[in-house]
Amino acid sequence: MLADVSEENVEIVRRGYEAYARADLDAVRKDTDPDLVVYRKDPDGARFDGWDGFLQAIAEWVEDFEEFSITPREFIDANDDQVVVRVHQTAVGAQSGAPIEADFWFVHTLRDARLTRLDMLVSKADAFAAARLAE
Repeated sequence: MLADVSEENVEIVRRGYEAYARADLDAVRKDTDPDLVVYRKDPDGARFDGWDGFLQAIAEWVEDFEEFSITPREFIDANDDQVVVRVHQTAVGAQSGAPIEADFWFVHTLRDARLTRLDMLVSKADAFAAARLAE
């Protein structure tokens, strides 16, 4: 039974990225708990609460960029309630015009088929530690 829950969580997270890519925030919100908490470790250790907090976290994440895109590259079924996603970001610096590419790691925690926590991390090591995985 637990494997089924884990697989369902991966599909929920994957569906969220697909909806985000289509700019369908209503679909993203359907799988989000009203008490969602978003943590951004770098650069400032910020915490964002609820759906409005989620939107603020995303807005702050992309505010210094133009032509921003984020593509999930790897979905890792970490445990019964967490999915780790390696995302690839491409953008152009709004001030500098310089192209930027980087990978980031997001840890999605789900309860009752809804996203309850999102950790936005810079390194695989931090993501694996947050999800209690061995590298």
